Amino acid sequence: MSLKYIKNFAADSVWLSRVTISALLVVFLAACEERKNPDVVVVSPSPTAPVVTAPPTVVVVSPSPTTPVTTAPTVVSTTEPITDVVVVTTTQDQQSLVNRQVQLTNTPVQGVTGDRTFWVGPSNTQQMLVVLDEALDSGGTEKRLDVNPGQTLTINGLLRPMPNTADAQKQWGLTAAEAEALKSQKVYLQASQIQQK
Repeated sequence: MSLKYIKNFAADSVWLSRVTISALLVVFLAACEERKNPDVVVVSPSPTAPVVTAPPTVVVVSPSPTTPVTTAPTVVSTTEPITDVVVVTTTQDQQSLVNRQVQLTNTPVQGVTGDRTFWVGPSNTQQMLVVLDEALDSGGTEKRLDVNPGQTLTINGLLRPMPNTADAQKQWGLTAAEAEALKSQKVYLQASQIQQK
């Protein structure tokens, strides 16, 4: 290669570089000039659609009508007085009955265990202990009350928690065997009013 050719190539390259830089400068200035009046493009969101909120889903669970019910639990109203001994004896959580009002009518006496204590109910297997309130076991009232097995009584009172065996024996004058029979009982009826038939 000749030296002349290299000089011409270098001169042409410098010229091309100057032309390229000039062209780029012209394009840049033209672009800046266009910025003064750019095409305006407005992007707006689509018209706002009303927001619809769905109501919350309510799920009701109830027993299937095809499911047979084998045993119905005893349902006891907490506001009405209990009127049947069987309600008390068949309630699984008898502690939940404490302080409930009881109004028994024509209830048979199953057995008498002391001056103030006796059993009432439809049978020996469905019976509840009744303890006379101290007010019924004093003065002239005590002489008028003579409770015997086989009698029918109308009794009003409150269900109270059963004390332990030793306390029951001491408080109510029970024998050890009578007090031992109370172990399966969770509540007793504290009678405030009794009518004999």
